[in-house]
Amino acid sequence: MSKFMGPERRKFEDTLLKEIDKVPLFMTELPEEESESLAALQSLLYDGSPEEIAENFKKQGNECFKEGKTRYQDAITYYTKALETNCKDNKIIEACLANRAAVNLELGNFRKVLTDCAKVIRSNPMNVKAFYRSAKALCELEKMKEAIDCCDHGLKTRNINMETTNVAHTSPHSVHLNPEGQLIWPVVFLYPEYQETDFIAEFNEGNTFQDHLDVMFENPAPWDTLHKYTPDKVQIYYEYIWTTGNEVKPKLLKIGKNCILKEVLSHQKYVVKNGIPNFIVLSNEGEFKEEFLSRYK
Repeated sequence: MSKFMGPERRKFEDTLLKEIDKVPLFMTELPEEESESLAALQSLLYDGSPEEIAENFKKQGNECFKEGKTRYQDAITYYTKALETNCKDNKIIEACLANRAAVNLELGNFRKVLTDCAKVIRSNPMNVKAFYRSAKALCELEKMKEAIDCCDHGLKTRNINMETTNVAHTSPHSVHLNPEGQLIWPVVFLYPEYQETDFIAEFNEGNTFQDHLDVMFENPAPWDTLHKYTPDKVQIYYEYIWTTGNEVKPKLLKIGKNCILKEVLSHQKYVVKNGIPNFIVLSNEGEFKEEFLSRYK
């Protein structure tokens, strides 16, 4: 039995119907023969606990958001109504606040974005979506110092160390979140043997290095005339700084090709420089690999 009963429920229903009467699903002006269907549809909105009602509103909001700009305001209405229930499920509340912030970000309501994201972060300091959307809103408001602070906090939820060594560095590509909340990175592969590079514009943090090697070397690279660089013949490394006493020197760490990007970037020794992770790729064939590795011993 629903816990959302009595005067409180009636008040909620009256307010809700007044505000969403214009939405097709909630239309009250229908031909008489359709009135029973309308009543059945509307009753579904209030069927169940506050958590179930909020979840239904959240799903409707998500659908409206996916439909694009013409339904953005409807999406906000749904998320707001979900938040106005007595829902006690923090996951639902966080999702509705974060999603409403996403819609307002698209609409240019940047201060509303910050308000909702702040509520999410107070509830869950590990919510990277809230930090990401806050940073975007702050950039639009030209509050760059605060935006960078949000980015730093957001990356800490992934245990990622960032370092900007070139303040003049600019790139049309930058790390961003996909709809599933995964970080998508621009990544560079370096081939020192041939002084060549590959740029991967979108490397999902959940993908393995092997995933990209299989695609990149499905056919031989134009510069690889000896066909030494194939998925099964290469190894991947990253450079880090090793410090002992007063001595500071670069070192290489080998990466398993089946590791996912997220695991590597969160490693305590890895530092993302200028926003773009880079990795060294060496072939097991020939003498270059051993000669190159000897430089780091």
